[in-house]
Amino acid sequence: MENKNNTKKKYTPWVVWYIVITAIAQYAMINFREYINFVDVDIFILLGAPGSVNIYNGQYWGVLTNNFLHIYSFQLFINIIGIILFGYFIEKRIKFLKFSLIIVIASIVPSIIQLNLTNQPGIGLSSINFTLFGYILTKSFYEKTFRLKFVKIYLFAMMFIIVSCYIYNLFIEDIFRTEAMSFGFLLGILIGYLSSKKVWLQFIILFNIMLIAIATLFYAPWSSEWQLYKGVEAHKLKRYNEAEKFYQKSLKINPQNEQSKKNIELLKLDELKWKAYKAHVKEDYVLARKIYKEILLIDPNDEWTKEAFAELP
Repeated sequence: MENKNNTKKKYTPWVVWYIVITAIAQYAMINFREYINFVDVDIFILLGAPGSVNIYNGQYWGVLTNNFLHIYSFQLFINIIGIILFGYFIEKRIKFLKFSLIIVIASIVPSIIQLNLTNQPGIGLSSINFTLFGYILTKSFYEKTFRLKFVKIYLFAMMFIIVSCYIYNLFIEDIFRTEAMSFGFLLGILIGYLSSKKVWLQFIILFNIMLIAIATLFYAPWSSEWQLYKGVEAHKLKRYNEAEKFYQKSLKINPQNEQSKKNIELLKLDELKWKAYKAHVKEDYVLARKIYKEILLIDPNDEWTKEAFAELP
């Protein structure tokens, strides 16, 4: 018995340490990029933390890798403590494979929910930590090995964090992803509850949750960023009327979507440029000159228009 106990104590939480190292590396890349010369930091950030439109545009890994992104030192510090505390507690009990699966689900689902509800993907390890705590809390009701000391204090602290972050977002600056935290906690409770059920039932329920969440990356008409993405796609194909409809829908959902506003302005310029180009090619120089002047009134620094205008006879 003594040898078995010693073996258990020596278990190395490989997943936890991987997460800790990755999160610290991401933080260093972003905050100390001017001192890092051995890697292309811009590509690193692009691969690790794509924006909402980029995620909808095919960089789907962002809903996973964004979880390792931390901008603020206190955010990193608190999340590192959380993943070491809750992560190691769970990993040494359920081991590498099961714990890895929980981490993947806890990364992807809350991040996608955050993206759908607020048009911003969840960033940071907060949603993972809340999922892990919810898992521990549920498991502790029917497994003694999961009874974490001071669990009531932890519960109070976790709820305090959500409420405090929500108030901060509301009155100061919207930087904390409280939706991902809340749904992460509920997801952890669900996973903990399902862990006592048959494997096939666990698989069916969790697989369907993942499937539904991932499906929204391809179709989410309620999302301002998804509408923006569809507008950008139509814009690239010169389907200007279609693009404008998507941009307008984006602004209807979120009137503060600055990118949609800018793209509508660009859309007007692109439409005028296309009309000017066709008039120029058809040698309708009067109409082409008129449109070029109209474009330059909107954007006096447009190089393409200035060059084309100079070519008129």
